[in-house]
Amino acid sequence: MIRLDDIDVTFPKPGDANEQVHALADLDLEIADREFVCLLGPSGCGKSTALNLIAGFTSPTSGAVTVDGAAVTAPGPDRGVVFQEATIFPWLSVRENVAFGPKLGRGADRSGLHERVDELLERVGLAGFGDHLPSELSGGMRQRVGLARVLINDPPTLLMDEPFGALDAQTRITMQELLLELWERNRKTVLFVTHDIDEALILGDRVIVMTARPGSIRSIIDVDLPRPRSYDMITDPEYVALRQRLFEELRQEAQRADELMGVTHGGER
Repeated sequence: MIRLDDIDVTFPKPGDANEQVHALADLDLEIADREFVCLLGPSGCGKSTALNLIAGFTSPTSGAVTVDGAAVTAPGPDRGVVFQEATIFPWLSVRENVAFGPKLGRGADRSGLHERVDELLERVGLAGFGDHLPSELSGGMRQRVGLARVLINDPPTLLMDEPFGALDAQTRITMQELLLELWERNRKTVLFVTHDIDEALILGDRVIVMTARPGSIRSIIDVDLPRPRSYDMITDPEYVALRQRLFEELRQEAQRADELMGVTHGGER
């Protein structure tokens, strides 16, 4: 169980320490065990800030962040983070990158590590690439390595910050399908940040629509589409209706943000 209670986050504006940026305001969010939740909203609405709070990379200005009732004060092995760019070492092979965490961790179980790595590489579609360097891989393959690096530690929670945003459309769909396959097997708790409506609907149990900065929750939409899911369902009337609803939520929020900017700047746009 992940909880964010009455969260506010402010920080100095880059380049001007005298001005504050209000990133999140009055944010309340609860994510159930093994639930797949997507945070949806435009760039700058605080989605990544909320994820970083749960990861323990930053702390709220006020409010509380807890995982299974324990306060989050720092990063931990129970929360694996997958970033937009694959965080892998260019001088290590694929196999060495994936094995890096278990080798580094104190008290980690290293028995059968080579077999576990090879099994995981097969699951993420990288069988036969264990000895390759990252420079020899495509962008999608490097992101698979980054995902495997997190999964090898078997964290109960995955925090994913637009992990497929930099990929081309075809590779992005392939990675989404891979993620769904892995999630169906293990049912980890997932918080997935995205600005793509279709990605949110294909992946999520719920979609949290964020307001413009300062970010808060505009709406929570349950995605009652059958699983397993694929892009074959995008013409289904229920899918189309959900997509239109999310589109309208984002359109209205963008309009509200424009109106607020107009007020802020004396009515000028």
